[in-house]
Amino acid sequence: MGRGWRAVVETGLGDARTRVLGVFLIIVAVVGTFLMHSYANIETVFAASLLAGSLLGRWWTILVPLTALAVLQPLEWSTTYVGYGLNAITGITFFVISGYVFVGFLGRRIRPRVLFRVKSVALLTTISVPVTIAYDLWTAFGEWYFITRPFGVGIRTVLEAQVPFTLYHLLSSLIFVPLFGSIFLFLHAYGWPARTPSATVPDPDRE
Repeated sequence: MGRGWRAVVETGLGDARTRVLGVFLIIVAVVGTFLMHSYANIETVFAASLLAGSLLGRWWTILVPLTALAVLQPLEWSTTYVGYGLNAITGITFFVISGYVFVGFLGRRIRPRVLFRVKSVALLTTISVPVTIAYDLWTAFGEWYFITRPFGVGIRTVLEAQVPFTLYHLLSSLIFVPLFGSIFLFLHAYGWPARTPSATVPDPDRE
């Protein structure tokens, strides 16, 4: 039984290289976003989530955004959403988490096309634009429903107010997706000595 669970965990987390890169992505998501917390919508969780799905796959598709947000969301509760009720905080948190998990799964969908070459970084950067807009629309709807709607503010007003923040978010994605995409694609391919076939854990995303 123990050996069976170990096989499941190894398949889900991958080999040592995959695990190290997964932890690095979580650190990038948390530290980058924390350091730029004072700048609206300039964050690194989006890039880390997209790379987790498109580069690592496996359980990291969910682990990277969930772990990062488990650290970062309490900061939002104590700053941005201070004074709001538990229902509002829980609701908007659901929209934020589900949005980033969706980003990770979208990255996983394009994973077979992501290899270490220039056009892979270009592909990730190009995809990040509509996905960032979709994410902002999703979370704006959640903010309207749980935070501004009770005060009589319409969804159109919320969407109009969201425009400058989405522009900042697009700028953030256009900076961090190619930056960290290039770095992690390189590390994934050439970061340290290649693995031997016997030490390689089968990748369920490529089977």
